[in-house]
Amino acid sequence: MKWSNRVQIVTGQTYVHITLHLLLIAALITGWKHHALFQVSTVLVTLYACVFIAMLPAQRLARLRRLGDFLEDVTTTYYFGAAMLVLYLLSRVVHNNLLLGCVGVVMLTGPAVVSLLAKEPVRARR
Repeated sequence: MKWSNRVQIVTGQTYVHITLHLLLIAALITGWKHHALFQVSTVLVTLYACVFIAMLPAQRLARLRRLGDFLEDVTTTYYFGAAMLVLYLLSRVVHNNLLLGCVGVVMLTGPAVVSLLAKEPVRARR
């Protein structure tokens, strides 16, 4: 058995995802230590948005389906991290705790509501 398969069985994640996690943590720690967390967060949120935008056409084209599936895994894995970074960035601009709390609740419940609304209707049996 390959070592990458063992890592995936033990952790439930591929080594690529684990590497992305470690790079993300390293970037955030570096930004925090050098007092550049706002800039690092902005770059990470921008990268997340670019990956999300690239995922949309990749899922629709049959030739790019494997890439689309990988990008979907990445965006799903990092959604809540990106949401927390967006909240951090908003908190640096907006100083209303009630508004920030409402935005946070909407961002955390948004994917669940969208997935409930996007489900295919049950087909009637004949």
